[in-house]
Amino acid sequence: MRILLNDGSSLSIREEDILYFSNHKNTIFVHTKEGEFVLPTTLSDLYAAYGGIGFERLDRSNVVNIGNIDGYDSERKIVLFNQGEQFATVSESNESRIKKYLSTRQTDV
Repeated sequence: MRILLNDGSSLSIREEDILYFSNHKNTIFVHTKEGEFVLPTTLSDLYAAYGGIGFERLDRSNVVNIGNIDGYDSERKIVLFNQGEQFATVSESNESRIKKYLSTRQTDV
């Protein structure tokens, strides 16, 4: 994925480096370990493009790269990335799905 930076230059981000996409005040952000960047698109379009390669829509505000999830906080209903430094919210209806995914991933290791 190529993104345009504020100074007019562009940056290439590999899919595996993406933690999640989020929507805040009608602005779409891509979050990586290195920072966050603005994208001129919608979450629906991002999910359509990335849904088949390990990204899941966990609530109406984000699309998450499930391969980069470090853990889940069931009390706060958030998935954790980057050793807990970053997080994304999980809707109640998706909570059981993310718990099931994380439990199967831990048994595969």
